[in-house]
Amino acid sequence: MPPEASAQRVRVGGELRRLRLAAGLPGEHVARALGWSQSKVSRIEGGLHAITVKDIAGLLELYGVSDDLRAELLGVTAADNGDGAWIVRGSRGPASAVEPVTARIRQYQPAALSDLLQTREYARSVSEAMGDGDPDASAEARMRHQEALTATNGPQYDVVLDARALLLAVAPVDLVRNQILSLAVRAHRLTRLDLRVIPLGRPAAAFSATGFTLYDFRAADSPPVARVESPTGDAYFSTPDDIQRYVVLFESLQSVALESAESVRYLRSLAKELERYLCTSA
Repeated sequence: MPPEASAQRVRVGGELRRLRLAAGLPGEHVARALGWSQSKVSRIEGGLHAITVKDIAGLLELYGVSDDLRAELLGVTAADNGDGAWIVRGSRGPASAVEPVTARIRQYQPAALSDLLQTREYARSVSEAMGDGDPDASAEARMRHQEALTATNGPQYDVVLDARALLLAVAPVDLVRNQILSLAVRAHRLTRLDLRVIPLGRPAAAFSATGFTLYDFRAADSPPVARVESPTGDAYFSTPDDIQRYVVLFESLQSVALESAESVRYLRSLAKELERYLCTSA
């Protein structure tokens, strides 16, 4: 190993090569797509070329990796470069990782239901409402991504969901009701899913205007990462102080929400009276 090649850089380079091969892309294709030389691709994969967060973001978008693997490799790269916060612009889409990389995912959703919990029909309606050019393909990709929740070595998934996110009228009432009931079934059956709902009108002892996701990774040298989404790009944070603030906020939001069993009962009750909240006429 050359002296300038850090262990993290070599690890990321090897993972990038594996992802490229899994995507069936020759190095020449990657180089042309990103406006690089082929030698740059080879040197990055061999850990012989310093890689920026911008460079790796372009590669990961091209390879169509899942959000958690994307967050891990960006986090390792940023740590190697001495960065603690960064913004990645560009489109994202749910996809399947080559292998599970997260030990635990903690997520707060104030306005929309997570991709990992959507039914196929609801996912299609959401994609269509967001102006997706191929909502069927997006829905299928989300279904593949959800396989991680039932995989033998899948992550623990802790979710705090504001009930208002379930009243987003992106689909007919019956479809939204089916989504809510599906959520109740998953929360009851999936052993690694801890879903807690903040009911409508609950006093806000803790509050966040934006949703966020915390990733804890299996690899010991991968720092925890917090991700905040926006329509044009995502912000990532990995410094210990930033992570601690998100952890404290998440735990505070959990304390406001109903316990898991109560959340299941609340979801079933909400599904029964959905017409009170959603317009049923065209």
